Amino acid sequence: MSYIETNLQPGEEIKYRAKIHFFLFVQPTILLLIGAFLASAPKEISAMTHYAGLLILFFGVVSLVQRLLIKIGSDYAVTNKRVILKTGIVSRRAVDLILAKCEGLHIKQSIMGRIFNFGTITVTTGGVTSSYPFIANPLAFRREINTQIG
Repeated sequence: MSYIETNLQPGEEIKYRAKIHFFLFVQPTILLLIGAFLASAPKEISAMTHYAGLLILFFGVVSLVQRLLIKIGSDYAVTNKRVILKTGIVSRRAVDLILAKCEGLHIKQSIMGRIFNFGTITVTTGGVTSSYPFIANPLAFRREINTQIG
């Protein structure tokens, strides 16, 4: 059971669940491809290129693991009573917004975000601002919040 399902209140039901977009993995994939290409160069031709490739490959693996943890540890949902945003595996950051007190929901999409339909959602409540990047279909998330508010 996920964090959201275990923390539902009586009579509360999930109306929309947001997902993390696959574009989260583009940067580590590019690093891994470039690193593998450079690392596959024979040491006899250029040792510097080979070792630079290994270094880039290392950063690609670290970035991939970091982003896998982000994907696994993120859970976003709109229920009929509130908005629940949770990130983290070991340490957890959770924001529960009662729909009636939802102050601001901002969506930021770059050109690539508009093309591939992902964006960053920034939630403002009580003067506290929290951002959640790489949300797939952020406009549907906002639309569902507005629908539930009424």
